[in-house]
Amino acid sequence: MAAEYRYDPRTDVPLAPGETIREILEDRGITQVDFAVRLDKSEKFVSQLINGRVALTYQTAVELERVLGVPSSFWNNAESRYRDQLAHQQRQAGLAEQSQWAESFPLKAMESNGWIARETTPAEQAEELLSFFGTSSIGAYRAYWGSPKRLAARISTASTAETPALVAWLRAGERAAEKARAEPFSESTFRRVLTDLREVSRLTPAEGVPLAVKRCATAGVVVAFMPEMGKNRYPAISWWPSRARAVIQLGMRYATDDQLWFALYRQAGHLLLDDRRGSGISALDDDPVAEDRATHFATDMLILCSDYQTFAAAGRPTKASVREFAERHGISASIVVGRLQRDGFIPNNWMNDLKTPLQWAELAERPTAVGDRAPKDSLG
Repeated sequence: MAAEYRYDPRTDVPLAPGETIREILEDRGITQVDFAVRLDKSEKFVSQLINGRVALTYQTAVELERVLGVPSSFWNNAESRYRDQLAHQQRQAGLAEQSQWAESFPLKAMESNGWIARETTPAEQAEELLSFFGTSSIGAYRAYWGSPKRLAARISTASTAETPALVAWLRAGERAAEKARAEPFSESTFRRVLTDLREVSRLTPAEGVPLAVKRCATAGVVVAFMPEMGKNRYPAISWWPSRARAVIQLGMRYATDDQLWFALYRQAGHLLLDDRRGSGISALDDDPVAEDRATHFATDMLILCSDYQTFAAAGRPTKASVREFAERHGISASIVVGRLQRDGFIPNNWMNDLKTPLQWAELAERPTAVGDRAPKDSLG
């Protein structure tokens, strides 16, 4: 019975199957010339095979089994291991030279958010980043994530674009959206959902936010909440990963519920009113018309009543009148306060006790991504 030949698993050097062939020939006293004749191959082919310059095919593995008595499965496995080791070695060598690329990302923040694993070497960090971004190489990352189509999204004009951190935040939202379940996008359904969510705003954030996520999904809009990193502020983005699905991605720095609802409706305005082929993340402030249009959409959708101006202009309202107005129109009192503050009818430090502070730690424990558990839709 032929001896069993195995790779030494302790070696870090990729070992071509040809090295094993060489050892067998030397052990048995077979010259490469004679081996080439017995294998019915040219001497050039045998030389290339032994030196790992040609791939060992399934057919060659069968022929080696006949000539050397070593099972073809061994040769196939050896070739597969060799090519895999060689590819990883080459990739590691290339990644080691790209430590500057890896260091451009907020690695510690990404690690703390659980987006990437904690690694030590630049090569390992780059490898982890490539897996996170879903690209095979740094060149592929730049081509894919640097394209205007890929970065076609809206970002709050109050933010500063730092591309590596921004792309990481956007990718985290995309990964969440890829796992989410949502119906195909329907503009009519989405508009109806936005109207219904005005009443949902009266719930506590712990109840209303997951319900908003669930309802938007029925219209083909995935709502994802992503923690931000360091001083970067990316509180609101919307984009179209496909014609059948839209994404609204919100940061987790809003202090009160009115800010969150306004951001959600503002991004909804971008989805419904903007040209899907329009501006990208790199051009944050080049379309003030679109920004104003989305702002007006949000304010008008949240407070639909025609008597808002009359109510606001009748003198500084009281807390009781704000509550009554909100109750009459089926919205949260916090939204009315936020609107009055933005419009300058009351100072920014007035009536903030009517707003509900957002407890992100509590919200993070509840489902805020479509496809997870969802609260009972008790509002019909």
